[in-house]
Amino acid sequence: MPRRLLSVAFGLLTLLAAYTPSSAFANGRFPRAQQITSVPGDGQRLFLRATFGVLFSRDGGASWRWVCEQALGFAGAWDPPIAATRDGRLYVGLMDGLRSTVDGCSFADATELHGELVSDLSSDGAGIWAATSTPQKPAFLWRKRGAEPFRRVGKGVDGFYFDTLDASPSRPSRLYVTGVETGKPVRAHLFRSDDGGVTLTELHPKLPTEGRLFLAAIDPKDDKRILVRQLSEQGSDLLLSTDAGETFVTALHMKGAMFGFTRTSDGATVWAGSGDAEDGLYRSTDRGATFTQVAKTTIFCLHRAADKLLTCSNPFTEGGYALGESTDEGATVRPIAQFADIAGPVPCDGGAGEKCQGHEWREMHATLTTPTSSPSASAAPADDASSGLPDAGSPPEPFARSSRCGCSVAGQPGGIPFAALLTPLVAMAWRRARRRPRVDRSSSMTTVHPPG
Repeated sequence: MPRRLLSVAFGLLTLLAAYTPSSAFANGRFPRAQQITSVPGDGQRLFLRATFGVLFSRDGGASWRWVCEQALGFAGAWDPPIAATRDGRLYVGLMDGLRSTVDGCSFADATELHGELVSDLSSDGAGIWAATSTPQKPAFLWRKRGAEPFRRVGKGVDGFYFDTLDASPSRPSRLYVTGVETGKPVRAHLFRSDDGGVTLTELHPKLPTEGRLFLAAIDPKDDKRILVRQLSEQGSDLLLSTDAGETFVTALHMKGAMFGFTRTSDGATVWAGSGDAEDGLYRSTDRGATFTQVAKTTIFCLHRAADKLLTCSNPFTEGGYALGESTDEGATVRPIAQFADIAGPVPCDGGAGEKCQGHEWREMHATLTTPTSSPSASAAPADDASSGLPDAGSPPEPFARSSRCGCSVAGQPGGIPFAALLTPLVAMAWRRARRRPRVDRSSSMTTVHPPG
């Protein structure tokens, strides 16, 4: 049992101690940052999706305000896809539609998508793409340009759940989509469209495993060059194709779950991060062909905004933080915010945002200010840090929505029963930690199951 697990277990017990029967965390989940995005071309306006709503920043992450799940239109364990457009509007995909907001107080519903499960969103700045994977319906693609309404594109694909979609920056008519067949064993499926989504052709490349696929990036200068992440029982692989998805090579392997991925606007530099600090943060300076480990730090999400690399991690572990930044291309990560730093709800005078005020925020604030260890900056790994990485341990956890997987994490802890189970776990961890002072393994994770 690794000492890392011991510190996590004590952190969880500390957090559970702050819970009450009327806790704001009615979904039974621990506070965790999952995805960062920004308004295209504006590194000051940031959005951070967490397990308890979405945080807004208008000053590059120096300060944050909260918008609760109820105002956004969802609850429970749903991890909504989010995307922002150049006009500053944030879009949030729901299990029964799509909602957007500019100020976090007033919200607009896309009536065209009412009743649809929105499984992914992708922004190209001025417009936005949506994938819907509504049960008992074909999986569809939808397109919105400017002030136009969403329009459904093509005939859809029967029997599928679309995990991720992206359009090529250099050739908007070319799209890539990944998904899984509903009600069947997990198997990788990759589609490509060369006519703006009207027709989707399934590709059948040879892949290293049968794990689920998630789009990571399309090279902004080459629509044939794409990176995808593959999750399997062997860990996580970042796969590179230079022929529009016909064939792939493995560019990077991690034994843990590859939660984070981002690139520079020109695609020249690429980063990938793992939820296991021993895997840590990797960087490529040749458009994703090869990677070098640059830091050992736990990564739950990554985002490149202006000249900064933004990261999120676990604030309830020793040295943990909610949001960090790197100004040296990932060699060091400096914590810049904890959940306790949230200034409060977005101030609203009317509108749906008022749902987040008063009692709702007081309970949330009490939970988020549970004491944790002081944050500390991560250090670059030693020269030999790429060797001797930990065992895979249990099969990797599903990619968080930060990797836009269209799935939720199974087995989230759910309150008092979990606390009761955790107490003997802590005791066991303590005994084993004293007996074996250093044991390196990936933390326990759960497997992905396709929707349906």
